[in-house]
Amino acid sequence: MNRYLLAGAAAAALALGAGAANAQAKFEVKIGGDAYFEAGYVDQDLDSGLRSTEFRNRMRINIIPSAKADNGLEYGARMRLRANAGTNNARNTDADRAYIFAQGSFGQVRLGVTNSFNDETYTTAPLDYLPLGIYDALPAWIGTTANGISSGAANTVTNGNTIITQSLVAEANSTKIVYFSPRFAGLQVGASYTPRNDSSATDINRVKPVGTFAGTANGTYTDIVEVGANYNNTFGGVTLKASAGYNWGKSVDDVAGSNYKDLNAWQVGASVGYAGFSLGGGYIDYGKSGQNKRPGVFTENTRNWVVGAQYTTGPIVVGANYKNGKDAGSLTTVGDRELQVFEIGVGYTVAPGLTVQAQYDYFKVDNDASLQDDKGNVVLVRSILAF
Repeated sequence: MNRYLLAGAAAAALALGAGAANAQAKFEVKIGGDAYFEAGYVDQDLDSGLRSTEFRNRMRINIIPSAKADNGLEYGARMRLRANAGTNNARNTDADRAYIFAQGSFGQVRLGVTNSFNDETYTTAPLDYLPLGIYDALPAWIGTTANGISSGAANTVTNGNTIITQSLVAEANSTKIVYFSPRFAGLQVGASYTPRNDSSATDINRVKPVGTFAGTANGTYTDIVEVGANYNNTFGGVTLKASAGYNWGKSVDDVAGSNYKDLNAWQVGASVGYAGFSLGGGYIDYGKSGQNKRPGVFTENTRNWVVGAQYTTGPIVVGANYKNGKDAGSLTTVGDRELQVFEIGVGYTVAPGLTVQAQYDYFKVDNDASLQDDKGNVVLVRSILAF
């Protein structure tokens, strides 16, 4: 029922905003994007077969056609092309965002492959000294089969992202409907609906996912609904930000003897800033979403939190934070897995749109599979272009 209410509300908002739209409106096409180049040095205990140094880079191009009708309705589309990762020099290009939008006094509606409401608006520790808001890059540098930390997914139990992901992104790259309300006195609310988190773009997948008795977990969810709110305001030079979000969805259909838990996750975060200083943090909890609570499977809650601070003066920003992520680790082993990260960083704006940064992380992995415990140091330097 909730998904029909959201879809109906989105359609009504579009209809009300359309009014006497000008059919002859001219579209303006904007092109922008960002790119980074990063060099890293890693020293970790579980380094058998691993080199210490590596480079990586990424570039994204946004193409945004838009128009404005006589009645004030703004509408258009956005596609984000991404020069993506590839092994053995496999250079791939994909579109990780592609949606239609309309906005006006009613707020904004997005239709297509886009961020969910919370993923777009969440509040967490200040991130200006990190590249383009990428708060969870570390697992890509330390991820090994030995320590169980993957650059793609901490495990398949929850959101398909890293163990220290700080926003609700169970359906980030799936086709969905998203609504953002106008902001009133600093407050904004919104919601999104995703039919299936592993289906996007032209794909049509009406099959109900079914679990197996032998399975320990499954990260596929259907009929995902998300609601949230955020606050952003300034009082006498003090900036206050806060957010809260909750999403839920159906897990795979159970088979006899199994009990796959439905998606139920929530997020909260807050920050305060004054005279160049800012302090903030966030917390996310997925509970046992996606895990199969049957005999012989050792389920644990999945959650992470972060707290940090930064100071900005002119072109320089310095910051530090502490991240702590925990999940079930191996569901066939008693215990859980925890990743702790102590991080400091600095950034310098060389010219408008051009920034250089340096970052140091100390990490420690405590795994229920004791042979996968790990710790080490990571040093990263990078250049960033945003245009």
